[in-house]
Amino acid sequence: MEKILEELAVNFPGNEDLIQVYRDWYDTPALKELINELDRYEPDWNKEKELGSWAAEFILDILQEKEEKWEEMTTEERKKYFQDILDERYEDFRCSHQFARLTNITLRLQDGENPETILAETDEKIMFPKP
Repeated sequence: MEKILEELAVNFPGNEDLIQVYRDWYDTPALKELINELDRYEPDWNKEKELGSWAAEFILDILQEKEEKWEEMTTEERKKYFQDILDERYEDFRCSHQFARLTNITLRLQDGENPETILAETDEKIMFPKP
């Protein structure tokens, strides 16, 4: 586990939420099930054009919300909960992330960078590695 955390720290510097997700939830069924539901909901959820660098915060918020109850719930109950929460929150969170991302892109454009280059290097960038 320490090796995984070290690799994450090197590959995703400054992303403490990502480290926290892996440190606290790596071996839990809840994290694996939530990631499975995210994959079903939006296969590109971990790329910057969706939740990207904000995915860890999104996941951490959901997992911590019912932290005491995950072990009491059945797999089906957790799956249903994750489906409901994704229907309820995913799009709002994605829109907030994209707004912030576009603001950053706008700042780069003001510095004279090429918009096609910016999008090419950021859209497909994976900011949450799946376990």
